[in-house]
Amino acid sequence: MNKLARYIIIVAVIAVICFLAWYFRDILAYVLIAAVVSIIGKPLVHAIAKIRIKNKRIPQSLCAAISLLTIWAVFLAFFVLLVPAGINLANQLSNINAEQFIADMSSALDSFQVWLIANVPGISSDFSLGKVAADAFNKIFYNIEIVNVFGSLTNSIISFIWGAFVISFIAFFFLKEEDLFSQAVMMLFPKRYEKDASVALNSAITLLTRYFIGIFIEMFCLMTLVTLGLTIFAGLPFKIAIVLGLLSGILNVIPYIGSIASTLIGILIGVLVGVNSLGADFWSMATTMALVYVVAQTIDVAIFQPIIYSKSVRSHPLEIFIVLLVAGSIGGILGMLIAIPSYTVLRVFAKQFFNQFRLVQKLTERM
Repeated sequence: MNKLARYIIIVAVIAVICFLAWYFRDILAYVLIAAVVSIIGKPLVHAIAKIRIKNKRIPQSLCAAISLLTIWAVFLAFFVLLVPAGINLANQLSNINAEQFIADMSSALDSFQVWLIANVPGISSDFSLGKVAADAFNKIFYNIEIVNVFGSLTNSIISFIWGAFVISFIAFFFLKEEDLFSQAVMMLFPKRYEKDASVALNSAITLLTRYFIGIFIEMFCLMTLVTLGLTIFAGLPFKIAIVLGLLSGILNVIPYIGSIASTLIGILIGVLVGVNSLGADFWSMATTMALVYVVAQTIDVAIFQPIIYSKSVRSHPLEIFIVLLVAGSIGGILGMLIAIPSYTVLRVFAKQFFNQFRLVQKLTERM
C-alpha cells in the first residue's frame, strides 16, 4: 500500500470516528467528564492506597469510592453555598424597576448626554439618553421572563441527577482500574500503531492533568479575589459578590473573551443591584467595580497564570484565538470551554503520527 492510499484510509477512519463522536455526543460527553473526574481523583486514590490498617492495604475499589465521594462532597458543599446566593440575586434582579433605576442615575446620564450633544455630530438637542437606557433595560430584563427560567427546574434537576449518576458510575471504574480509559482509547488504533498511540495518550493525559488542576486552582484564586474585592471595596453583599466571583472564575476559562465578558456582565449586575437596592452612586459603583475586576485580572495574568501554567504547553495567542473562534461557531460557549483541552490532545496525536508535515511541525514546535 502506497503512502497516498494509507493517508486516505487514515483520513477516512478519522472522519468516521468524528461522525460517531458527534452522533453519540451525549454519551461521549459523559465518558470524557468521567475521565476528567478520574484524572483529578487519581492523586487522592494513590494517597489513600498508601494507608495501612493493621499492615493491610485498603482495597482499590474502596480507595476509588472514597475519592469519588470526596470529590462529590466538595462539589455539593460548594453548590449548597452558591444556590441560595444565586436565587437571592435572581430575586433582586426580578424586582428591579426600570423607571426607578433610570431616575436614580439620571444625573449621571444627564451630564453624559450634554457631552454627547455637544461633541457627537448628528445628535439633536431633543435626544434623551435616559429614554434609550430605559428601552434597552426593558428589552434585556422584561422580554425575558425570569419565571420561565425556573419553570423547567424540575426537568433540569432530574437531568442533573441522571448525569451525575452516569458520570459517577463510569468515573468509579476509571479510578478503580487506572488503565481502563487508556485501554478503551487504544482499541481505536490498529496494532501496528499501538506504541505511538500509547506514547501520545500518556503525553496527552499528563498535559490535561496539569491543565485541569491548574484551571481549578486559577478559578478558585480569581473567584476569591473578585468576591473579596466586590465585598470590601464595592460594598456588595457577600451573597451577590460570590456569585459574580464564581461567574468570573468560570468565564475566565475562555481566554481573552471570558475575562471581558465576566467584567461587563459583573459590572452591569453589580450596578443594577447597587443603585436599586443599596442606593449607591452610579458612576462611583461602576468605577469601583471596574477597578476591582482590572486589579484581579492583572494579578491573575501576572502572578497566577505564570505560576500555575509554568510547565504547561503553550500555543501562539493568535493560534488559540482562531481555535476559540472555530469552536465558538461550532459549539457556542460549551465549544469554547472545551476548545483548549481538545486542541491540546489533537496537537499531541498530530505530533506523534503526522510530524512529517510542515504544518504539524509548526503547530507543535512549542511542545
